[in-house]
Amino acid sequence: MAQIVIANVTVYDPALPGERTLYFATQGYVSGAADTPANAFYEPRIEQPANISRQCFSAGTTYGASTIGYGDMVLINNDGGLDHLLDYSFSGRSIEIKIGTVTPQSTAPTWVTLIKGVMEQAAFSWGRVTLKVRDRQQDLIVPLQSTAYTGGNVLPAGIEGVATDLKDKRKPLLYGQVFGVAPPCVNTSKLIYQISAIALQAVDAVYDRGVALTAGATYPDQASMEANAPAAGQYRAWLAGGCVRLGASPTGTVTADATQGATAADRTAAQIIKAIMLKAGIAAGDISAADVSALDAACSYPLGVYLPHGQETSAAALIDEVANSIGAWWGVDRLGVFRMGRIVVPVGTPIATITPVEILSIDRTSTSDKGAGVPAWSVSVGYARVYSPSEDLAGSVSAAEKARMAEAYRRSIATDAAVKTTHKYSPELVFDTQIVGAADASAEATRRLSMYKARRDMLQIRVRLEPELAASIDLGQIVTVQMPRYGMDAGKKYLLVGIRTDMRNNIFDLTVWG
Repeated sequence: MAQIVIANVTVYDPALPGERTLYFATQGYVSGAADTPANAFYEPRIEQPANISRQCFSAGTTYGASTIGYGDMVLINNDGGLDHLLDYSFSGRSIEIKIGTVTPQSTAPTWVTLIKGVMEQAAFSWGRVTLKVRDRQQDLIVPLQSTAYTGGNVLPAGIEGVATDLKDKRKPLLYGQVFGVAPPCVNTSKLIYQISAIALQAVDAVYDRGVALTAGATYPDQASMEANAPAAGQYRAWLAGGCVRLGASPTGTVTADATQGATAADRTAAQIIKAIMLKAGIAAGDISAADVSALDAACSYPLGVYLPHGQETSAAALIDEVANSIGAWWGVDRLGVFRMGRIVVPVGTPIATITPVEILSIDRTSTSDKGAGVPAWSVSVGYARVYSPSEDLAGSVSAAEKARMAEAYRRSIATDAAVKTTHKYSPELVFDTQIVGAADASAEATRRLSMYKARRDMLQIRVRLEPELAASIDLGQIVTVQMPRYGMDAGKKYLLVGIRTDMRNNIFDLTVWG
C-alpha cells in the first residue's frame, strides 16, 4: 500500500490568453477515464507536498486575529522542464491538492482533498519551483470598500465631493447598528453627509457638537434631498443612499447613530460576517449556510461595525472585529468553504477518538492567551462603541451624554474573586467588542468568565495522516482524546483549533483545546 499526492494547479497563460491547469504528483500517474480530469498525465515533479498549517487564531491562542492557512509546494526542475512556467501567472489562481492510497488490488486510488486554496506568485530557483499555497482566506486580505468618491460635484449639485476634499477617498460602510460615527460632508453647499454607501434602515440620531438635532421626514430619493432643505435645527435622511442633510451649518463635529439591516435578526454576528464576505466577492455557495444558522442560534444579539471613509481596512480585519465580539472563529475548511463558529468548552458528538494507538507523540502546552492559561478572575467586555469620541461638546449637552460621548466604550464586567484565592496571579481579560446592548454585553462577559476561570488544557498531538481521518477532520470540530494521563483515562473532549498537514511524512499535527 502506498500513498500518492496529486495537485491540480491553475495558472494564467498569456499565450492563450487565459487559464490552463497543470498536473503534478509525487509519482507519475494517469487519471482514469471516469476521473475529472479524465486521462490526464500527472508529472512526477512534487518533491515536497505543501505542508499546510491552518489555525483558528495565532498559534496557541483562543481569541484574536484570524490566521491564513499557508504552506509551500516544491516542484523538481533540475532538468529545466518547468522553465516555461516563468511566463505564467500563479497569483490568486486556484490549487487543489489530494491524497490517495494505492493498493495492489485497487484499480485507482480513492482521493481525499487536503486543501482547495490559492497561490501567490511562484518562486523559481535553478532546480526548484516553489508554489506558495494559501487557503482562500487570502481572498479577503483586500480593502473591503473599493468604491471611492469621484470628486465630481458641480456645486451646488452632487454627493461625490470635489477634487479638493473627498476625491479618491473610499466611501464609508455600515453593518448593523453603530453610534457616534463621523460621516464625511459629501456636498458642502447643501450640507449633505454620507453615513454609509449601502442603504440604511434608520438614522437614529444626528448630533452637532453633541447636541441632538430634530429628525424631519425622510427623502424618497437623491433629487428630493438636493432640492429640499430641512428646517434649521433639523436633519432629514435619504436612507437608500445612506445620507443626511442638515438644515443649518454645524458649529462643530457632526456625528450620527444609525442602523443597517431590516430587523435585529439581520444584525447578528453571523449575518454581518456573511454580508461582509458577500461584499468582498465570496459566492454565497462558498459560505457554510449551516454554520451561519448555528452561529445565529448560539448568539442572536445585535452588533454593529463601521468602516469610516478614507480607510483601506481589509474584509478579513473587519470580520475579525465582528467575530471577536462574540468569541467566534472563522476561516476556510480544506474544501475551500468559508466556515465560522463560537469558541466554547467542547460539548456534543466528537468526530474522532484519538488513543495511544493513533498517537505518534503528544505534549501538553501553555496557551498564548493572556496569563498563559492561568484561570482568569475578571472579564471586561466593551460595548456600545462610540466611533468618534470627543470632549469638545456644547455646554447644553447633559453630563451623562458628555460622559457617554467621551469614551469609546461602555464596559460590562463579570468577576469571581474566589479564583484569585487559588490563582494568585489570575489575570483580568479585557475584550473590546461591537456588541450594541448592555444586557448582551453582560451575558457575554459572564459566558467568557465561565469559560476562562477554569483550567483549560491545550495539547499538541501528532498522528498518522490517514485518508479516512483527513476526510473527516477540520478546524472547529470536536475530538476525544483518551489515554491514561491528566484525567483523560475515560476520554476528554477537545476543540480542534490548529492543523498542520505534513504530506511528505504522512503526519497530522493537531492543536486541541478544552
